Amino acid sequence: MTNLVHQEGRCIITQVSFLSDDEIRALLKKYKVKPTKKHGQSFLKNQSVARSIVSAAEISNNDTVLEIGGGLGILTKQLVQEAKHVHVVELDLGLVKALRDIFSDYDNVSIIEGDALKISLPNVTKIVSNLPYSISSEITFRILHEIEFERAVLMYQKEFAERLSALPGTSNYSRLSVNIGYQAEVEHLLDVPANMFYPIPAVDSVVVRLRHITKGPRAKDDDVFFWMVNGIFPYPNKHLRKALRIWFRNMKVDKNLTDVVLEYCKQYPKGDERLRTIDIKKLVILSDSLLNLIETGELPDPRGAKP
Repeated sequence: MTNLVHQEGRCIITQVSFLSDDEIRALLKKYKVKPTKKHGQSFLKNQSVARSIVSAAEISNNDTVLEIGGGLGILTKQLVQEAKHVHVVELDLGLVKALRDIFSDYDNVSIIEGDALKISLPNVTKIVSNLPYSISSEITFRILHEIEFERAVLMYQKEFAERLSALPGTSNYSRLSVNIGYQAEVEHLLDVPANMFYPIPAVDSVVVRLRHITKGPRAKDDDVFFWMVNGIFPYPNKHLRKALRIWFRNMKVDKNLTDVVLEYCKQYPKGDERLRTIDIKKLVILSDSLLNLIETGELPDPRGAKP
């Protein structure tokens, strides 16, 4: 029986039916898989969590779904019952074989062997994954840039998920918060304790839902915006003026251009705000001010920069 406790608007699973550790160990031994910390391999063993994740994606029989890091197929089992087709990307050769054996009788699933950061990803309407934690940031940016999905339901380490949705002025507000918040709406869905996995990881996990932003502040040039955020946010606790001067100095650009940039901003941001307190709307204004100096040749042109 599954008990759901609601706490501060969040749903936390406390008691469930499990895929036993012995069953997981037997499967891993059969397919010669040794989970590694390097790849962030921990296998969800909770059927109820899997059902909750898939339910949150609101999958119909018209949907094509991408799953990154199929593991032993606990999410895949739920997905193939709902979706028109499921594409599962898995890097570990042993797990690829396990997945192909487990789903050999299904004609609506493709098991793709490869690195999700390198291979061509299929066009899909939904993405549902317990992401390998070692590539959380890189793969999130990749799917946001390359796939026009309707929604993605993804599991992350708790600390990473909290940074994804952090607000200006909080300790978790960071380059990640800005780069993701500029592109997507982030909704915290479910807390998943570490003991829901085998082997048990050192941290708890969180399931979030992402949707592409359809409205909100937009910079005149996205590449310039990302270039700026990556340049100044290594110094989140410094005042904006100071962070800009350090960044310009590192680029061997005249640091006095900082005053010119801030003057282009008119009233906001002023320069005396701590970087961690500045919201995306004001960062867009700052980015557009930098664009003026790029176009006059006073700053280098970063077109093609990625988060």
